[in-house]
Amino acid sequence: MSHLNIIKTQLYIGAEHPVRLLHVTDSHLALADEQDDADLHRLANARAKEFDGGVDGQTDALYREALAYARDNQLTVVHTGDLIDFMSHGNFAYLDRAFDGVEVLYAAGNHDFCHYVGRAVENADYKWTNMKKVAPHVRDNLWFDSRVIGGVNLITLDDSYYLISDGQTEMLRAEAAKGLPMVLFMHVPLFTPRHADDRLKDNPCAYLTAAPEDYLARYPEDRRRQQTPDAATLRAVDYIKHEPLIKAIFAGHTHDNFEEALTDQLMQYTTDATYHGFVREILLY
Repeated sequence: MSHLNIIKTQLYIGAEHPVRLLHVTDSHLALADEQDDADLHRLANARAKEFDGGVDGQTDALYREALAYARDNQLTVVHTGDLIDFMSHGNFAYLDRAFDGVEVLYAAGNHDFCHYVGRAVENADYKWTNMKKVAPHVRDNLWFDSRVIGGVNLITLDDSYYLISDGQTEMLRAEAAKGLPMVLFMHVPLFTPRHADDRLKDNPCAYLTAAPEDYLARYPEDRRRQQTPDAATLRAVDYIKHEPLIKAIFAGHTHDNFEEALTDQLMQYTTDATYHGFVREILLY
């Protein structure tokens, strides 16, 4: 049975008081219960076997270890999506109790809205229809939310389908008007050439938000369509990179650990998946 690897990140951003967080992401719980049909049970068994890595129950055990660490160390948990691998009664029941005993912020991941992995066109209509089913099981607004802790504005923003809307950008601007240092938590990291090149060594595409055309041209056609940014997304990324109050971005999705400066004033931290045994303990001061 694997145990957690805890990456420790300290970042000076001008907080009023130290802010201690545990970044958890991509837990990929795959469960079905008596209310789910036989197809979902088959899917749950197959996906659990994949994520458990040959050790029955390891995915769940690692997630529980992460929550225990947060409780024992009085850390606020920020989960950047894909806590569940697909929608099912079994996964929703788990989601209902997944954060017992901890303070939590949640940013949506693409699997949180998924019926069956790879069996549907995951477009905006699909996501909004399914978001209504997921939302009652999550304490935060899945599209955009914010919370001030220790004088730091912690913001969760949904870019799970590689898009950010003008509405979300306007909400970011409204949060910036508060004048507090801001930290963004999103499922998908923003594109950088270095991260993309690293991803493309072992993947057909980079799985990053706002990839430029020269990189998209190297993707398979279905992934190129999926990950092509629209004009609103490009405007959002430009704003994020040039808003001096935005101090850092924390993301998941790619199931790897990666750190890089997006600009001279903005760091991006990608944390590997919980089922791989990784979480990130963050100190903002």
